[in-house]
Amino acid sequence: MAVSQEKVEYLDLWEAYKGKGSQEARKELILNYLPLVKYQVERVKMIIPDFIEEDDLESYGIIGLIDAIEKYDYRLGIKFNTYASRRIRGSIIDHLRKLDWLPHSLRREGKELQKVADKLAKELGRKPTVAELANKTNISREKVTKIYSKLNSAKWVSLYEDWGESTVFNFIKGDCLPPDRILDKKERIKLLARAIDRLSESERTVISLYYYEELTQKEIAEVMGLSPARISQIHKRAVYRLRGYLARRKYDLL
Repeated sequence: MAVSQEKVEYLDLWEAYKGKGSQEARKELILNYLPLVKYQVERVKMIIPDFIEEDDLESYGIIGLIDAIEKYDYRLGIKFNTYASRRIRGSIIDHLRKLDWLPHSLRREGKELQKVADKLAKELGRKPTVAELANKTNISREKVTKIYSKLNSAKWVSLYEDWGESTVFNFIKGDCLPPDRILDKKERIKLLARAIDRLSESERTVISLYYYEELTQKEIAEVMGLSPARISQIHKRAVYRLRGYLARRKYDLL
């Protein structure tokens, strides 16, 4: 089956690599498609803690890019950008989910604090306050808050936990749950609309530009006249608020 240059970008390179095993062509393909990795890294950066290095994300993305190049069949005429983007993003997420970003000391402190919190909750019949935890453990309020903050930051994967394998951002894009688990698409849309209505104007703008317009963090920053770091903060806050609202009502969808 003949494939035209119009349908397949870098056709000569694909033919040289897939047909003749040219490693030089393979290298050229990787270099030519590196911008796809950069783009996905920019998007993933907005849903993970700031302490994760961008270089690590790019390394994971390149693994996904190489895998996509190896498995891609240019003869089918499918656009490589579309084919590779999901694999690049998936590779980044998969690698991050396998890693333990918490120092052992922080994990130990978190477990000890949780034991005290559970015990106090039974005694008080409610969730203890930070002040009560600090008093019981002889740790300052600031340190208690700091421990919980770091633990919560490291649990970026919890975007997946409340919804099984689905995520808030997939829900926003409309593919959160399989059709057989959704009672009514209209009800799902209404629920999401109510959740988004609870966001601030800046949060709604960021959510719209990111998920619907598919702009990167830098592009959104330019549109809104804010720094990329500020856009990242607004996005994360909005996602956490959406996740909380939807998680409290997730059984309405099942």
